[in-house]
Amino acid sequence: MVGRIAEPRVRPLAAEELRAAAGLHGRGLPHEFISRFGRRFLERYYRAFAESPHAVALGVVDPGSGRVCGVLIGAFDVRAHYAFVVRRYGPALALAAAASALRDPRLLYGLVRTRLLRYLRGVLRSLAYGKTELPEPEVRRVGLLASVVVDEGFRGSGIGRALVEDFERRAWERGLEGIELVTLPDGRGAGPFYERLGWEPAGERVSRSGERYALYVRRPGNDSSGEAVG
Repeated sequence: MVGRIAEPRVRPLAAEELRAAAGLHGRGLPHEFISRFGRRFLERYYRAFAESPHAVALGVVDPGSGRVCGVLIGAFDVRAHYAFVVRRYGPALALAAAASALRDPRLLYGLVRTRLLRYLRGVLRSLAYGKTELPEPEVRRVGLLASVVVDEGFRGSGIGRALVEDFERRAWERGLEGIELVTLPDGRGAGPFYERLGWEPAGERVSRSGERYALYVRRPGNDSSGEAVG
């Protein structure tokens, strides 16, 4: 089914839409490490963005069917957001990840080899905060656009552009100096889409498990041009 939305309306995802958003993420970004943990994990991950005071989970819903057809998650203060996630959702996310990893030996190996110690350190650091104030915001006020996914049947309707521009607006209103994102390199990712929206290539990032990603940055005042696909 191919859908069209004349004027995509972006808004924060409602609690009852997070399950559908997680399913869309898993289908749209199957290569992502977190997608391999399954829908249950992704739903909790999205809930953490939706509830964090330092992040947002945005969506576009088809007015005819009520179907979630586009989603975006991003953080305005990355350090404070992930401290919030670990404190509020750390155990639940860990259990969901463990359940998925136990069913997939390759996933379990990748988790233990590249991420387990870092995750445990994060848990210990966040637990140490107790009920005190959150850590100070990062010196560089740079946000993170974590992911954007548009349902395949609704691509080409401007949904991706609307989601990204809404997130940018929220970031600039908070006084951020820039936003970063990573995507697959060499034509496999969404680099051309972001470039049409005014994002600039800024080298690459290498994950702890060795995957290479193209890094893009967006700064206030750079107007987008051209037609975006998404």
